[in-house]
Amino acid sequence: MKQAPEKAVGVAAEGEVDFLARYQAGDAHAFRQLVDAYRDRMLQFFYRLCWDRDRAEDLAQDLFLKLMLGSKRYHPEGRMATFVYRVATNLWIDHYRQQRPRPRFQSYDQVVLGDDEVGRIDYAGPDVTPAQQVVDNEERAALRSALDRLTEPHRLVFELAVYQQRPYGEISELLSIPVGTVKSRMHNAITALKQLLGSAAAGEKETG
Repeated sequence: MKQAPEKAVGVAAEGEVDFLARYQAGDAHAFRQLVDAYRDRMLQFFYRLCWDRDRAEDLAQDLFLKLMLGSKRYHPEGRMATFVYRVATNLWIDHYRQQRPRPRFQSYDQVVLGDDEVGRIDYAGPDVTPAQQVVDNEERAALRSALDRLTEPHRLVFELAVYQQRPYGEISELLSIPVGTVKSRMHNAITALKQLLGSAAAGEKETG
């Protein structure tokens, strides 16, 4: 009787590479690969929540330090991505509770498009008129303002579901709340954003 082939270290059933499991098993390069794979999305995750690039950098560094120091206690039973997001979410919640949010002055474009693309935003192409560019920038500013007015629990669920594209079941696990609560917060966040954006558009028409 043939034995089933031994599962490769650090490869989940769905094909996800578990860099933490490989690092735990002695692969010195695996943690660098983990950082390369998650750094950008974690920077955006923290940046969209605090709108402070220096703070986002510090939080991302703290995250990877926690992952490295905690790798000895890591149990590769679920998805590594879920574990990374759990640590990141808990880190943000602790940070948020320890201090009041600071003023947020950075451009929303830097998060959605990235720094390189922001630098090219005024050169979107020959088909984009200056008037249309102004409208686009105003719409982004309105969305940024609306996001800032959501409560922190709603902003966190919206960030995880929309920008990080985490499924509701995983968000439920990350935040230790029922799936129904996740869906309710998501629904309320979307409703609030629609109302805020609608109010902003109406205000512009009245002043225009």
